[in-house]
Amino acid sequence: MKALLIVDMQNDFMPLGALGVAGGNEIIPIVNHLIPQFSLIIASKDWHPIDHVSFAKTPHKKEGEVIDVKGRRQVLWPLHCIQHSHGAEIVQELHQETIL
Repeated sequence: MKALLIVDMQNDFMPLGALGVAGGNEIIPIVNHLIPQFSLIIASKDWHPIDHVSFAKTPHKKEGEVIDVKGRRQVLWPLHCIQHSHGAEIVQELHQETIL
């Protein structure tokens, strides 16, 4: 069995998203082309509660700052992939019929 793992293909990571990646949408056709070649397709999601410790808003700091969380360095990010939000959803253009 061949498996394909699609990681974080979510609205907030697309170019106009809250934590957009320039050109991120350009891989959607490539992934769609690969999907039929696999018998198991799994898509992961970044999925945060609104008060997640990694958000700059939570500790009232600036995006990009680094804080200590239980002895570990944590980069602070803008709000993104909030549970049940549009930004957390898998991009509509991805062929999702066979994805777990």
